[in-house]
Amino acid sequence: MDTRKIIPLDSWARRDLFRAFRKFHDSAYSVSAQVDIAPLYRFAKENGHSFFMLSLFAVSKALNAVPEMRQRFLDDENVVEYETISPATPIMLPGKDYFVELVLPYRPTFEEFRKTAESIIAAANHDRPGEIINDKNIFCASCVPWFEGTSLTPACYERHQELQIFTWFKMTAEGKVTISCRFSHCFVDGWHVGLFFNGIAENFKKPETL
Repeated sequence: MDTRKIIPLDSWARRDLFRAFRKFHDSAYSVSAQVDIAPLYRFAKENGHSFFMLSLFAVSKALNAVPEMRQRFLDDENVVEYETISPATPIMLPGKDYFVELVLPYRPTFEEFRKTAESIIAAANHDRPGEIINDKNIFCASCVPWFEGTSLTPACYERHQELQIFTWFKMTAEGKVTISCRFSHCFVDGWHVGLFFNGIAENFKKPETL
């Protein structure tokens, strides 16, 4: 079953902006913002959940809620919108001194997402995963919990990469976390970024709804 739809450019309201930004040397831009994550942290600890896994799902849910975040290049003149996109994230495996990159399929609830993710991570501990970038229905997400960063310039797979890249840092003493993001201007403007960050703030504030 195909989980994407082709967007006809001739009738697409964003057509002219898309084509204009597509001509840029690099159509990407970066944004960093601080969000209150203390309620989600408390919820994770009180319920025995992985703080990282819960944070990852909260970010994934906010991203999937904005249709423009799920849009990708099909080729130079065509665009597709995926029904859902899933996080590709580095995971430090027990007893290993390196990380592996895993795609953890997006699911509508945290419980479903957690169960699927734990199964994939357990399997990866016994069999080194292969290359992950085999489709565009993913985004890149990682946590750097060792220091309180303010921004990060990510490594990109290609210059006009439309896959979003997210990194969040160590929670501050005030319960805040900085999320550093990279977006493609071909699809996403400041308005869409605002919707995304509002979604994250709501998910962090009400983790019981995840």
